[in-house]
Amino acid sequence: MQKLKYEKMRKILILTMMVCSLGTILGQNNINLTTGYMFTHTSVAEYKRPDYNYYLLDYVTIDPNINSFHASLNADLDLGSRFFFSTGLHYQKMGIKTISFTDTLNDYYSYSANQHYIGWSLLLKYHYQFRDSKFGIFAGVGPKVDFAVGYLNIAEQAPFRAANSMTPFARFNTIDFSIAVEAGVTYKLGPGSLIAKLNYYQGLSDVLRDDYVVGKTISFGVDIGYSVKFSLFAKNSNAK
Repeated sequence: MQKLKYEKMRKILILTMMVCSLGTILGQNNINLTTGYMFTHTSVAEYKRPDYNYYLLDYVTIDPNINSFHASLNADLDLGSRFFFSTGLHYQKMGIKTISFTDTLNDYYSYSANQHYIGWSLLLKYHYQFRDSKFGIFAGVGPKVDFAVGYLNIAEQAPFRAANSMTPFARFNTIDFSIAVEAGVTYKLGPGSLIAKLNYYQGLSDVLRDDYVVGKTISFGVDIGYSVKFSLFAKNSNAK
């Protein structure tokens, strides 16, 4: 019952983000594209399994850190008083860099366990433009949801002798919720502005599907990009 309630709340949150994002696109003031670097750490904990007198992590070695390319396309709606409603699409790779295991026959296995994700964020952002200057600063915070895309990671397809020990750390949930925080600077150049920003994502949900293993992510990185003013509704120049 609790699981069904959680699934219902999750669907409501996703729907709310999509509706709000559509509103932003229809009335947006700025659109920006940024790319950069993202570092992700996945903290892993294991509960004791029934009829087991040991933990899998006693025999499995994990490198929980991943370096990834990050890209985002964002649209900002001016709410007034320097506040913006910002929504965006993101790409990054998360997971576990390597899972290593040596079986009872002394055979050694090592595989990468990572997954590609497309994310959707919805942030409340504050932007301040310095007077008589081309520089500005901004900061934002809000929810982010990531959807796993692509093929199974390599570790999930490990040989039979290693599968029982390795795959609990390699099966990723299809949806990951997090809180996104960003801060950066802008510099007016040409028709728009250059952007440099820091990103921080604190994972809220368990990214692993195993009943006795829990994985939570923390990501941070830096992006650079360009922002331009954009509107689907042109002003009437003949209006009085």
